Amino acid sequence: MQGRFRRLALTVAAIFSLPLTIGAAPAVQPADDLRESYQLLSTTFYSKVDTQKLLDGARAVLTEEAHRRGVKIAIPAFHDLGSADSNADQVAAAIGRFESVSHQSSTLLTYEVIDGMAKSLGDKYTTFFTPDQFRQFNDALDPEKISGIGVLIQPDDASKYIRAYYVVPGTPAEKAGLQSGDIFTSVDGISMKGFTADQATKALRGKEGTPVHIVAMRGTKALGTMTITRADVQPPTVIYKMLPGQVGYIWILAFGRETPDEFSVALDRLEKADVRGYVLDLRNDGGGYVNSALDISSKFINDDPLVTIEERGSHTTTIDSGSDALPRKPMAILVNRYTASASEITAGALQDDGVGVLVGEKTFGKGVMQSLTALPDGAAIKITTARYFTPKNRDINLKGIEPDFAVTENKGFRFGEVDHDSQLQAALNILTKKIADAKP
Repeated sequence: MQGRFRRLALTVAAIFSLPLTIGAAPAVQPADDLRESYQLLSTTFYSKVDTQKLLDGARAVLTEEAHRRGVKIAIPAFHDLGSADSNADQVAAAIGRFESVSHQSSTLLTYEVIDGMAKSLGDKYTTFFTPDQFRQFNDALDPEKISGIGVLIQPDDASKYIRAYYVVPGTPAEKAGLQSGDIFTSVDGISMKGFTADQATKALRGKEGTPVHIVAMRGTKALGTMTITRADVQPPTVIYKMLPGQVGYIWILAFGRETPDEFSVALDRLEKADVRGYVLDLRNDGGGYVNSALDISSKFINDDPLVTIEERGSHTTTIDSGSDALPRKPMAILVNRYTASASEITAGALQDDGVGVLVGEKTFGKGVMQSLTALPDGAAIKITTARYFTPKNRDINLKGIEPDFAVTENKGFRFGEVDHDSQLQAALNILTKKIADAKP
């Protein structure tokens, strides 16, 4: 079935997992979480589920908990009663009996049971998140705003002061005239010489609306003291700059909800600066939201497939791009073994469509998607609900995507710094030649 680009209730998880840690229990009915999780696990997992496995997984957790806590209680065998609600209710009843004997929180027990049911499917990407873990997961993709000036910093090896690695668009730092590469020699009268990035960050951050006084240098030119008023700033998921030869460099750190908007800002500014080619850096990007990957891919692909999704029952849907892509310019996409999930969707689409060439190392190889559902009490469950294929019907799961130009990552490479990044150097050399060949 062919379909125009549409919203998908899917997310591709990052390639890390969080340990199960239990915090304070919220005041809600845990049975609601249990019922919804059981329903989702049994009906939406991308292959048919043996519901007895879910029930056995729940019983195994309660049995282990009884042993671990020294609770004398017999956990009955659970049997498939033919109804999701009935099956969940018998597990909930056992949790209630456990709680009455052990005086343990039924919410915490329910969390452990849901986690056990998720693990019983044998899929490493199907996981349960406690409320704290869910907040951490969201923050990795959509970090909360912080009060500061809007600049990413790092120690400068040459001067030993602090360098502005990146000035976030639209922030107080940019409005004050700071540029990437500026050196901060002091902040509020304190010398930055020898400071770590963490130490300098503490000096730059502060309450919204308060001023910070920065003495800065640009090359050999003194910029004097700049007074900048702190504001709430959204940490970026996209970093961009112009490289030599009018090549635009765009580094996507993660595919969050705001990433397409940030990407659009980067494209707009680079296009206005007469960019002649692009390097899209997807290295170490473990994924994020599928919609964000499709949004970004569609900036370069016109009226062609972006991805094919196969859900439970072998139902397939092909998602096509729109017809408002930018005019094509030479492009190289940087990838490595940590390029995964949503990053691989983008890399695969751009490679298959011939938009650009992949440079670097073979990607991670995560060709499955997850649906992320928030539960009533602030917890969440993430379930593998689909497989995906690139526009040329490549199944990259557990295989990865091979680059067009294999280049080994150099030790101690720095993202976006041509002199310290062999893969970026190779991409720039390829694009320089393509740009030269494209001249009329």
